Amino acid sequence: MGNLGTFEHHRRKRIVDPGFQVGLAVRLLLVLTALFATGIALAFAPSAYVLATTNDLKSLEPAAAEFLVLHNRLWPAALLSFAGIFVYAILISHRIAGPVYRIDAVLRALIDDRDPPVVKFRDADYFHPTATLLGELSEKMRASRGNTAPRPGGDPPPGDAT
Repeated sequence: MGNLGTFEHHRRKRIVDPGFQVGLAVRLLLVLTALFATGIALAFAPSAYVLATTNDLKSLEPAAAEFLVLHNRLWPAALLSFAGIFVYAILISHRIAGPVYRIDAVLRALIDDRDPPVVKFRDADYFHPTATLLGELSEKMRASRGNTAPRPGGDPPPGDAT
């Protein structure tokens, strides 16, 4: 993933963590597909019941017409809804995956005894209170090591061979 202290090129990507983001979108689509399928089945049920159980042509004609109208209206709306939900899930998950990536970078730096990068979240991101806590923890760790000035980017101190 490159230098964990440099986040600039990651801010422009909509898919920061493909496993999480696409997985969330797919799970959301599966649940919504089940809900949509139930709703569509309920919408088609009266017409389908009449078509399946009636032999009278006068009763079949309105039921068949209603069935075809529903068919022409519901399927395009359902497909458009699924596409919109998938895109929305990717956008929302970006507001989660980006901060988690930055939090992970700070934790990796702390584990490796390096000064962690300064964590900056986008305004629309989730977990701003966590970023504040992480900043406080980073400052405390710097102070305990005798490093008083914070260094953005988490670079090792000058002259350090690691």
